Amino acid sequence: MVKLIFIVVMIWLPLQYGIVGIVGYYHSEPWPAFVFPGFKSVHVFEEGFEIGQTRFEVYREDGEELISLQPQQLFSEIPLSQVPGFMRAHFHDDESIREISAEGRFWLRFQVQQAAGIEPNAMDVVQYVEYYSHHPEGAVKDSTAEVRRTSILFGER
Repeated sequence: MVKLIFIVVMIWLPLQYGIVGIVGYYHSEPWPAFVFPGFKSVHVFEEGFEIGQTRFEVYREDGEELISLQPQQLFSEIPLSQVPGFMRAHFHDDESIREISAEGRFWLRFQVQQAAGIEPNAMDVVQYVEYYSHHPEGAVKDSTAEVRRTSILFGER
């Protein structure tokens, strides 16, 4: 009996990851099916809740136009379920943003060109919090507060 269970598990594990890989390739990653309490990204309190967000504000070379982009617009290859973790890992503070290599800046510039259709001169990483309150008709956004803004200069090509 133990031998049979072992064989079934040995077959099932690679099979389930194969199925997840195929589904993830054609649609979106099928998990997380549940969220561990330590990874909560929505902070709920008695009057409402707050959600931390990040956006990119892109400036053209002529300095006249400002375009706001969401992270999933720049990092479309990353499954939506992993974008918040990617942002926390690579854009969480001023130091991590300053440590982006020249090659990384070149790649970001290219991503902005593809997403916004402009030649960018600089980009601000803006972290902000949206506050919502509970109402009978549903959640209503009360306000937005900017938490941090860090600039990335692209420089000359």
